[in-house]
Amino acid sequence: MTVVFSGCGIAGALHFGDNTAPGDRPDAAAVHRMTAALAHRGPSGEGLWQQPGIVLGHRRLAVTGIGAAGDQPMTRDHLTLVYNGETYNAPALRSELSAHFSFTSRTDTEVVLRAWQYWGAAAVHRLQGMFAFALWDARTRQLSLVRDRIGIKPLYYHQGKDFLLFASEIEALLASGHVPRRPHHETLARQLLCSSTLQIDQCATPVEQVRALAPATTLTVSPDGRLDEHAYWRLPDTPADAAPVSAAEQAHELADLLGQSVDGMLMGDVPVAAFLSGGLDSSAISALASRTRTLPCVTTAYGDDGRPSDEGNEDLAFSRAVARHLADRVHHHVSIQPHVLGLEDLDAVCDLAAVGDDPRHVAILGNYRAVRDLGLRVVLNGQGADEIMGGYIARPAFVRHILDTRRPDTSTVRSLPASRQIPGLSSQLLALQPQAHADVLSYYRDVLTGPPLERVHRLLVHTQLTRVVQFEDFLAMRMSVEARFPFLDHRLVDWAFRQPFTTHVDASARHGKVHLTAAMRGTLPARLLDRPKAVFPFPDMRAVQASLAALVTEHHDELTSDPLVSHMFAIPTDPAAVGPETLWPLLALWRWHHKLRAPARPRPGTRLTALGYAYRGDRRPVFR
Repeated sequence: MTVVFSGCGIAGALHFGDNTAPGDRPDAAAVHRMTAALAHRGPSGEGLWQQPGIVLGHRRLAVTGIGAAGDQPMTRDHLTLVYNGETYNAPALRSELSAHFSFTSRTDTEVVLRAWQYWGAAAVHRLQGMFAFALWDARTRQLSLVRDRIGIKPLYYHQGKDFLLFASEIEALLASGHVPRRPHHETLARQLLCSSTLQIDQCATPVEQVRALAPATTLTVSPDGRLDEHAYWRLPDTPADAAPVSAAEQAHELADLLGQSVDGMLMGDVPVAAFLSGGLDSSAISALASRTRTLPCVTTAYGDDGRPSDEGNEDLAFSRAVARHLADRVHHHVSIQPHVLGLEDLDAVCDLAAVGDDPRHVAILGNYRAVRDLGLRVVLNGQGADEIMGGYIARPAFVRHILDTRRPDTSTVRSLPASRQIPGLSSQLLALQPQAHADVLSYYRDVLTGPPLERVHRLLVHTQLTRVVQFEDFLAMRMSVEARFPFLDHRLVDWAFRQPFTTHVDASARHGKVHLTAAMRGTLPARLLDRPKAVFPFPDMRAVQASLAALVTEHHDELTSDPLVSHMFAIPTDPAAVGPETLWPLLALWRWHHKLRAPARPRPGTRLTALGYAYRGDRRPVFR
């Protein structure tokens, strides 16, 4: 029987003491406010469930009609679950568990619930997919929060005096009315000094008293409020004594794993699109996915007049070549994005989990809007291949700032964090930069394993990839679209790191993803396989700079009067003379702070200040 899937947003509140006045405890109304803030993640329906001491909430994005049997929160016997994500091996698990339980729905949610009931917390080792879920055990009165291995699906929490709140987005936590609306200055400083893609603390967020559950982690909350974290997976070490495997065998193994991953993400006859950049990663996914169905494919192009220009647009040219190669197996759509940005664009991509530092997020959001406008809810995304298989080795910035494979020792990564330097940061902030950089280098040197080439890719998985899937999920869910990542099936990630990392790259040619190229030979055009590594295209940065400068000029007084922005930036007096590498993060921080300070609907008897918190001018980040 086909199992159907649904992407979602989850929220909840757990009480574990009596030290707070009843009116100050999160209740069902608070959880309802949280789920209302997650409506874009689940426009298909809302569910609330309450028992003494626990409230669980859920928003559902039904990618196929699953009826009331799939409603959440879902209770079976003593367990109640709210679940966000997809378990791609749910049919196999359901078949195995059918010997012990009767299933009343066709959802992977019920499969996860029964798997936990049968195997306990060890069930997470059997789940293949992307997920974040909360499970309440009425017998033990314990709440378990769980996040997938790579951290594709988000989960944030706040621990109060005698309660814990959790939600799929920080904005939902704030909507509860029980979480302070204050910035966490240290995390903000680190994001501006080292970029949002080089954050070594996976649990830190820019909002005070809000933490992210780390990927591959189970957090158990005991009846007395004690929190117990357990990591259930990590990147494998490369076996030192592994038997040699031929390049042909490696290509065959990878082709088989990637094919399984793509097939799993198509399971259930769910209408699916794919992003097609004309690069190796997205083209491989599109070719494999179109073996069994006609696949809508979306390519980004820029054009303020509504028409894309082919001149100098390699992505568009290569994507069209792939579409012609796959013939009637794909329907090619071009997502045209503007070069000029407005305030509404910054607000649309503003996630409280990280200050946005890349104007291309606006075009990425436009891609997901294009998928939604096609009437689809699911899209396959090629992110992850570069981080796990050496794809960035071909990029000059990678070689210059991260690793030179001709001299692979730790001295070659001294400039790693220095690749990030925002002109215009305040002198107070720049004084903290040496320590921020030293912390990243220490993490690289002392925490990560393997020779330098492998170690730097472990760094990319733990930092850059974590950030990439964070913003991809956030932007997709803004459009009520679910992004799926075939290269991030944990079995494929495990395989990649079990290979000697030098076999992933051709160092002399500065070419990465050697095994993937070999695996796709004969499936994709040779011209595409030989294409140098490219990144998601930038808009015309002159037009971007002009539009951002106009915004800074228009809102100069507001920027100057914002205490957080003026503390971290020297506000330019002549924005037209300043580049977008300064103007975008300056404006993004301002809009982030504006979103943070926006007061939630007050709880009865509560009075909020205009800002929601008091800011002291002498308050500065302190690195510990």
